[in-house]
Amino acid sequence: MNSGGGKKYRNIWNILSNYGSKLWSIISVFIFIPLYIKYLGVESFAVIGFYSLLLGIISFADSGLSSAVIKEFSSSKPNDYKYSILRLIEKYYIIICVGICVTFFVLAPIIAKYWLTSETIKIDDLTYYLRLISIGIVIQLLSLLYNGALFGLNYQLEANFFQFIWNISKSLGVVLGLILISKTLEVFFIWQIICNIVYVVVIRYRAIFQLKKLGNKLKMVINSIPHDIINYISGMILIAIVSAINTQADKIITSYMFPLKVYGYYTISSTLAQIPLMLGMPLAISIFPVFSKLISTSEFTRLKLSFEKSSFILNNLVILASILLILYTSDIVLLWTKNSIEKAYFQDVMISCKLLVIGSVFLSLQLIFYYGLLAFGKTKYNIAQGIFQVVLGIPLLYLFVSKFGIAGAGVSWIIINLGGLIFLFIIITKKYIKFNRMKYLLNNIFIPLFISLGICLILHFISLNFSINFIITIIISGVFSLLLNFIFYNIRNGNKILDYSSLTSLS
Repeated sequence: MNSGGGKKYRNIWNILSNYGSKLWSIISVFIFIPLYIKYLGVESFAVIGFYSLLLGIISFADSGLSSAVIKEFSSSKPNDYKYSILRLIEKYYIIICVGICVTFFVLAPIIAKYWLTSETIKIDDLTYYLRLISIGIVIQLLSLLYNGALFGLNYQLEANFFQFIWNISKSLGVVLGLILISKTLEVFFIWQIICNIVYVVVIRYRAIFQLKKLGNKLKMVINSIPHDIINYISGMILIAIVSAINTQADKIITSYMFPLKVYGYYTISSTLAQIPLMLGMPLAISIFPVFSKLISTSEFTRLKLSFEKSSFILNNLVILASILLILYTSDIVLLWTKNSIEKAYFQDVMISCKLLVIGSVFLSLQLIFYYGLLAFGKTKYNIAQGIFQVVLGIPLLYLFVSKFGIAGAGVSWIIINLGGLIFLFIIITKKYIKFNRMKYLLNNIFIPLFISLGICLILHFISLNFSINFIITIIISGVFSLLLNFIFYNIRNGNKILDYSSLTSLS
């Protein structure tokens, strides 16, 4: 699975496989969330949303460990060394996972009684579901380590294949369980646990198998994690803590301040708003090993070129997706939820979704800068950014939510992510990858924004006046926007108008 289109196109095949995996994540959101609401109800769906919230928080605990694995496995170091690093970090992973699970088991009754407010679910049942959640999330957390090993070894296509099978099994299997066994959260969470266990066993086996393929019989050659990796992990863990607070604070506060039903509605809008991030993350994750390798070999000219190309691709996708989401929010939500949102809350859901989308754009545009700094092994800037965002963002979030309800949550999200984007942009262009800032902003943000916004607004106007189905309009808008931006890129760089090779090689 590693060969793909050959060495020349391996990176682009990896990126496409990442997008294939994320595309399924987006599609599954539209397919399965309405089914969860149908079979379980809005309050039970909100518990699933709380599961996603906890998973989002806990996953940040992985950031330092798994990114260290990706970084080390992307290097040219011996396979025995890589295997040793994997086994040593694995021990810490297991300790962390056991600690998290025990903590949630103890705190589950308190969270069920004092945090989550439900009109239909008993406290004892909520406690039971929270304990099932704790088992599911720690097992899923383990999978990130082995997935990172495959990514670092440049077996991203294989990693994404197994992730796709895992995701479809979780989603499709649980719906069948709800239909055939029982329409309860117990069925939902037990099936998640089963799928997670199988996935961890398979992905771990494949990571070690691929290491063995690249050399002789593997053996431990070091007994402790090197000091430089410990420093990197320490910085990443601190980043993880503040990132978890920043990215999940809105869900933490809304889950506490509002009943589960209202939190369920907010989960719908926040899920839609994550689509720009879903489109940007696969490219950022794919390019991280490329950045790390180019930096380790001091190929800074190629690094700059790779940085600019990946920025152009990511920004185009993120900007286009956000414009379409904002223009067609009501149409998408109505089609998606089948009118399951009460009229009294519908307008707030629309407003919060649009604001959260704008904030997600600013967060997504940071990704290339964020992973660029990590590839250089620099974590202090991300730490400083995160701490500042916590200090500013949490009070703002509480203020706007208290005053405007769930519709106000997106305002602070916009402010902190815009500030983070400006900060990371200045740092990386000043200290690490120097290029003309105004030229970058013009070519990679403002012109793509102008082209995509112009095309989308024109087609939106046409669709309203000629009653064209909004799905068809979205597809046509997307194709024309990407094509015109692609043509502009080639003209600007002196390439043939339809020369795709300029963007297929990112290294």
